[in-house]
Amino acid sequence: MATAPMEPSGVRVGETDGVPQELVFTTMRTEGWRVAHLDAHLGRMREHAGRLGIAWPEDARAKAGAALVSNMPTDLNSLIQLSLTAAGVWAAESRPLTEDDEVALTCITHEAPRWSDGLTGTKHGGWEPYMVAKRAAVKAGADVALLIHDEAVVDADRATLLLLDDDGTAWYPDPGLGGVRSLTLESIAPGLASEGIPVHSGRITATMLVRAREVVLLGTGIGVAALTALDGEPVGAEGDDDFRSLCANLHQRALEDGWVDLEGES
Repeated sequence: MATAPMEPSGVRVGETDGVPQELVFTTMRTEGWRVAHLDAHLGRMREHAGRLGIAWPEDARAKAGAALVSNMPTDLNSLIQLSLTAAGVWAAESRPLTEDDEVALTCITHEAPRWSDGLTGTKHGGWEPYMVAKRAAVKAGADVALLIHDEAVVDADRATLLLLDDDGTAWYPDPGLGGVRSLTLESIAPGLASEGIPVHSGRITATMLVRAREVVLLGTGIGVAALTALDGEPVGAEGDDDFRSLCANLHQRALEDGWVDLEGES
């Protein structure tokens, strides 16, 4: 099982005594010296830091680059988690990329974690409930935990859900419910729109999922995968893979356009 990023103090994300305000983080793809969508990740990280009350330094780009370069395994494709503590310490830790563009995944439903004071929806130091949800999915023989609050989908343990309805509209969970803003979704949404598939947010229930034409999961590590079963019930029209294939192609194009080369930075 993949581990969370290590702080210089030896504390990992999700193991900071459950105090969200102690740390903000993001997870990126790397390939050699290249990092995918670095500016977008730093922009979201800065937004989350503001919500968590963590000061964002003026030289954040340089310090982030130095932390990444010092921990990038340039001989293999990986995921690298970049963190900034409330004390101003940057750190990064990598692990091999093993889930890239899985064709099909199964889910269980799991209660979505909630935090107060606008912290829900940020990637923070109290991440253990997301890890608990992932472990629950594995224990149940599934791949991913779909996080539910008040009978609506909020998020997944490491992905965002995107549903294609019978009218040809794509839906993702209402951000107001507390899900983490998906940079993978943002990278493919313009391409979907250009293909005639409008993308909207809204309240999505488990009943809507099992009746959808197709449902995909999007994430930095997962890439693009079809959601084929939820709590043992089939999801999506049998044999229909056009939407997942389109999303996967758009994702690959977005990656090709989004690489940032950090070779030479320190």
